[in-house]
Amino acid sequence: MFSNAHLAPIGEVTGPLSTVSGSSRPDVFLFDLNVLFDAHQGQMTPAFATYLRDFADQRLCYLLSNLNYAEIASRVPASVLRSFAGTFASAGTELWCKDDVLIRHEHRFSDDLFEFLAKVVLSSRYPFKQAPLIDNGPATLRVCLAGTRAGHSAKRAYLAWEREHRELDEVIKAVRMRFPDHSICKDTETSLLIMPASYSTAMVQDHILRRHKSARVIGYLSEAAAEGFAKPLCNAFLDSNIWSTVAGASDVSQLLSYEKRRMSEVAPRLVLES
Repeated sequence: MFSNAHLAPIGEVTGPLSTVSGSSRPDVFLFDLNVLFDAHQGQMTPAFATYLRDFADQRLCYLLSNLNYAEIASRVPASVLRSFAGTFASAGTELWCKDDVLIRHEHRFSDDLFEFLAKVVLSSRYPFKQAPLIDNGPATLRVCLAGTRAGHSAKRAYLAWEREHRELDEVIKAVRMRFPDHSICKDTETSLLIMPASYSTAMVQDHILRRHKSARVIGYLSEAAAEGFAKPLCNAFLDSNIWSTVAGASDVSQLLSYEKRRMSEVAPRLVLES
C-alpha cells in the first residue's frame, strides 16, 4: 500500500496522504472498482457499502472501472452509486452520473480487428469457453476467454489454465504487431482490454479537473489497474495529485477512517464550480 504515492516534503505529511501546509485545495477521491472488494468477493459487503456511502456523502468521489456501467451497477449497491459524483465506466470512456451518461468517447473498431479477434478466440486452446467472449464498449474491446460474464469459479479455473499456458501474452504480441494504432493490456489476470490510440485513461484526470478546477485528485487503484488500463492515467497525474495502490476494501476502510478524522478538522464538502 502507498508504494506509488507521490511523496510530500518533510513537515507536510499528516497521515497516509500528503497535505501541503496552508493549502485550501479541496480533495476529490477516485476509486478503482477493484479496491472496493477484498479477494474473491463478488458483492460489496453491506457494512462497507454503508461506510463508503457515508464518506461519499461528505466528499466528492468518483468510481473508475474497466467494466461497462451495467456490470458496475450489478456489483455496487444503487445507494452507493448515487452518492458518487460520477462513475467512469468502460476504462473511463464513459462518465455516468445517477444512471445518466454525461460523457462518451466513441470509436468504431475496424472489421479487420473484429475478424482477427474472432479467429483468436476460436483458435484458443482453452476447452471451457463461455460465450460471449468479447464485450464491445463505446471505445473499448474486452476479451475474456473464460467468458465476459463468467462467474468467479469459472474465472479462477481459467486463471489456473492461463498461468500454465500463457496464451494471453501471445494474443497481446499478435495484436500489437497487427494493429499498432491500438493499445492492448491485461486489465485483469483473465482478460484483455483494447483501446484506440485516440483515447487514453489520462483523460479521466482532465474530466475531473474540468469539473472541479481547484481540486486535488486522490486516487486509490489496484495494482492490476495501475499496471494495466489505468497506467496512462497514473503517468499523467500532476505532481499535486496523489495515487496509491491498495489491496482491497480492508485497506480502503483504514484510509477512509483517517480521512474522516481529517475531515472533522477541515472544510465541508466541495461543490461543483461553474
